[in-house]
Amino acid sequence: MKNITIKFLCLFFLFSLLSCSGSPQTQDEERIWLVFQPKVEQNKSVTLKLFFRSKPDNGSIKVLSASSKTDTKLDGSKIEKEMKSDGEYYFYDIFFEAGALGKSDLPVVEAKINGKTYKSKAATIEVVKKQDVDNNAVRLVLETDKSRYHVNDTIKLSLYEYSKFSQISKFTPADLVKKGAPEALFEVIDAGNVDYEVGIVGFKKYIDANFKVATYHWNVNDAGKQMATLDGTSYIKNLIFYIKMTAKEKGTFSIPKSHFDYKIYPYEEAFREEMLGPEEVLRTKNRISPQSNALNIIVE
Repeated sequence: MKNITIKFLCLFFLFSLLSCSGSPQTQDEERIWLVFQPKVEQNKSVTLKLFFRSKPDNGSIKVLSASSKTDTKLDGSKIEKEMKSDGEYYFYDIFFEAGALGKSDLPVVEAKINGKTYKSKAATIEVVKKQDVDNNAVRLVLETDKSRYHVNDTIKLSLYEYSKFSQISKFTPADLVKKGAPEALFEVIDAGNVDYEVGIVGFKKYIDANFKVATYHWNVNDAGKQMATLDGTSYIKNLIFYIKMTAKEKGTFSIPKSHFDYKIYPYEEAFREEMLGPEEVLRTKNRISPQSNALNIIVE
């Protein structure tokens, strides 16, 4: 098998394993929630993920409503029997097949957790005639928790990924790979280089020179995903990293743009189809190179 094909295959299955792993991140106020691709091409399929913050009480899970386009056998006992745990969250995969055009209601699931009743929010998924991958398929956003700080304030800097698709793979940008940087996730893990983890060359050196770091968290496992709206469009929101720190002195500190390459698989069968095609398609089709915003941290 070709080397690049092996690399993509290993990466795909690594992402599949890591996507369900735990993290110190928490879901705001929600105890039960769905993560799903907002739009799906007609006659294609995707997998939705149902998350529970904690293990539901025995026999308490109920499916209050479910579309005929999702798993027709979906019920509370099935979820309870087949859900898995990553040590922090409990989750269950729901198969969705895109049939008729238009919006379809997703299941609303109710359960008791420690004797208290919770339920997931009502949500819809849209079936469209054709779904193209454009440059807005994945967006990156750098943000801080405040607009201005004092020298002794704790600054929280975060990078978020907003994706229109549930199956994506993230890579170091091709221009850096040509200079010897690690490309795939498992290579970045082995390298242990913060710059490649955050997508900003020179990041660690700049931070160490100007700040005292209290906490750095790289969300390598892609845990804690949730649905979010950005500029009026629905996305899957995922934390890439956050860092908590204090400035060594007053000033304006400029954080450059974060940059990654992404490979998008628009539906469940896409990866398998591309594996059977030419190597060039596997490497280049639906590949984009989003950059985040740059931002200034103002310390007074």
